[in-house]
Amino acid sequence: MTQQNIPGARHPDYIRAILDRAVTMIAEGRLESAEVLLATLSEEPSAREVTAYLRGVIAARLMEKSAAQLFFKAALEANPRNAEAHAQLGLLLLDDRPVAAAAAFAAALALEARNPDWHVALASAFHRLGFVDRAKDNLADALALSPDHAEASTRAAAIEAETEETREIEDLSPEDEAILCDALFAEGTRRQGDGDLARAAAIFERVLKRAPMHAFALCNLGALRRVSGDLCRSEELLEQAITADPKLVPARLALAETYVAAGREQEARAQFETAIELEPQNAAARAAYAMALQRMGAPKESILHFHHAILLDQHRPAEFYAALGAALEAVGMRDRAEIALRHAAALAEAS
Repeated sequence: MTQQNIPGARHPDYIRAILDRAVTMIAEGRLESAEVLLATLSEEPSAREVTAYLRGVIAARLMEKSAAQLFFKAALEANPRNAEAHAQLGLLLLDDRPVAAAAAFAAALALEARNPDWHVALASAFHRLGFVDRAKDNLADALALSPDHAEASTRAAAIEAETEETREIEDLSPEDEAILCDALFAEGTRRQGDGDLARAAAIFERVLKRAPMHAFALCNLGALRRVSGDLCRSEELLEQAITADPKLVPARLALAETYVAAGREQEARAQFETAIELEPQNAAARAAYAMALQRMGAPKESILHFHHAILLDQHRPAEFYAALGAALEAVGMRDRAEIALRHAAALAEAS
C-alpha cells in the first residue's frame, strides 16, 4: 500500500508544498507563521526529519535554545546522517557544553568535511577543552578550504599569541568523558580516511590515554600499526579491542588481516569465520575473507565467499573485483575472470 493510499496519510505533493511554503516563510522572517504551518506535519512520519529540522531552525532564531535542541535531536533520530542538524546542535551547545559541541561538530564534519565554518566551530570547542593542537589543525583546515576566512585567521592568530600553556580538561563527568573520547575518535577516523595516518594514530593514542579500553580506538590504532609494519603492537591492540567488545566485527577483521600479514593463516581464518558468525549479512566481512583467501593461495575456496559478498552487496571496490578475477583465473574460469577484471578496471578508471 502506497503512502497516499494509507487512511489519513497526506499526499507527498501536499507535504512538499507545506515544506516549501515554510522554508519561504523562514527566509522572510515570518517565524511564528512557519512554526504553525510546520506543526500541522508533526505527526507525518515521512516528513519527520525535515519538519523537526526546520522547527529547530525557527526555535534557534527565536532564542528558544532548549526547544531547538530537542527539535534537532528529533531530526537526528530520524536521520543520523543529517550533517546540518549535527552542526546546528553544536552551535547551540558551544557556549555551555563544549564537550557535546565538539562531538556534534565532529559528527557533522565526518559527514561533510568541506564546510570551513564547522571546522572553526570545532576548533573553538577543542580550544576550550584544552586540545590546542586539535584546534590548530581544524583552523588550518578551515583556511585551506577558505583562505580568506576572517574568523579562522583571527582565532589562529590568537592561539599563536597565547603565552600560557593550555592543559587538557580533566575533571569531566563519566558521561562527558565518554562523549569527549567519541568526539576525538571521530576526528581521528576522519583523519584516517583522509590518509593522514600519523595524525590519526596520534589522536587514537590520545583517546586511549583517557579511556584505555575504548574498543573502537584500539581497533583503528591496531589497524594503523599493521599498516606501519608493527605487527606485534597491532596484534596486542586488536586483542585488547576484542576483549573490550567481543562482538566488534571490525576488530576481528583487522586482527585477521594482521595474522595474514604475519603468515598465521589458521588464526586468520578463525577470526574471519568468527566475524561472519557474528554478522552473517555483513558483506564487508565476506569480501575481506574472500580476498584474504585469494592472497593466501586458496582461490577455489575464496570464490564461494566472493559470490556470497556480491549477493549481499554488488557495490564493491575495484580491488575486490580484481581479486575475484585473479581467483577465477587461477581455477581456470578465464571467461568469468575477464568479466571481473574488466569491471575492476572500469571502477578504477571511474574513481
